[in-house]
Amino acid sequence: MAFKLDGRYPTIASPWGDYAVYSFPDASKIGCSDRQPIMDAMNSIIAINWKAIEPHWTASSSPFDSKYSLILVYDRVELIAFSVYRVMTIAHRMAIYRSGTEVLPAYQGRGLYGFFTSQILKHPCAASHSERLLYGWRTRNPIVWAANAKICEMVAPSLLADEADADLQAACIEMCATLYPGKPLEVPGMIMRGAYGHIEHIRQDYRGTASLVEAAMSRIIPNSADALFSVGYARV
Repeated sequence: MAFKLDGRYPTIASPWGDYAVYSFPDASKIGCSDRQPIMDAMNSIIAINWKAIEPHWTASSSPFDSKYSLILVYDRVELIAFSVYRVMTIAHRMAIYRSGTEVLPAYQGRGLYGFFTSQILKHPCAASHSERLLYGWRTRNPIVWAANAKICEMVAPSLLADEADADLQAACIEMCATLYPGKPLEVPGMIMRGAYGHIEHIRQDYRGTASLVEAAMSRIIPNSADALFSVGYARV
């Protein structure tokens, strides 16, 4: 069932005339009556892009906590893409963590992931920060890893033969422990075993840098339930 937010929340400027974009730096500002329909739509997109055996976002693991920020994109009918992220302090630096971004298959390749990234890096806390910004993500998708690494000066783990950075490795360990307490991170590979036990990545045909990342991931984490936890210095 279509569910839209027309008139209840302000939109932000969109590069697409037929898309409505809503940005919530504090996701808890979304009204209680809107939360379940939005969460259902988010889980529906995840279930299309992944082999899901249970919902990813739930009442007990909600994207509407004040610690999260949320961007939603609707076409004329339904939610077509979303991005959840967190602004944190890690290693005495400002840090952003991409908690999850999904785009319906019919809308992929239209620049939505890059648009989300640009909006996230415009967050007031990030935009006003003078030092290098830490930027983290967890994924099993080579395209996602390559896209995020592209905007960073350096990344841990260094999948594509970049030099290892001890400070980044330490930030990676601290961020993971903060976000997922009690869940071990294997270093120096920054591997999270069983991170995606409830959803399975659907492999695609990869090209360019993504194909190199896929080859590295296939060696390091052949199990599709495992993920890489990565942190870089974002170019902003």
